[in-house]
Amino acid sequence: MVQIAGKYQHVKNEHFLEYLISLGIPEDKAKAVDALKPKLEVVVDGNKISLNSDSGVENASSTYILGEEVDETLPDNITVKSTAKLNGDSLTVTSKSPSGKVGTRVYKFSDTELVMTLSGDKGPEGKRVYKRI
Repeated sequence: MVQIAGKYQHVKNEHFLEYLISLGIPEDKAKAVDALKPKLEVVVDGNKISLNSDSGVENASSTYILGEEVDETLPDNITVKSTAKLNGDSLTVTSKSPSGKVGTRVYKFSDTELVMTLSGDKGPEGKRVYKRI
């Protein structure tokens, strides 16, 4: 099984800007977010997994309890209901917004990288690729 815990450095995006715009984020703000190159630390403590992001502009942290719904506050101060499941080398987080929209983030880990795939009810998928550091 691949080691999930560790530190990662963002290296590239694929269709991430288009994904953000499809969520209704204004293009100027979406471009600013797309340009960020955050570091991500993944901490595993039993059935708890924490994702701590440092973009140099702002920090964000989310902690999930596998199989349980938790409140997660997103960087734009919207609180969603999120449930995380670990399946082999992939962590899947499904979130439901107050408006009822559902989004999914799949974190796929390997020995050298982490690929985060984001998808929603509609629109394109976005990807963020990180190398293990």
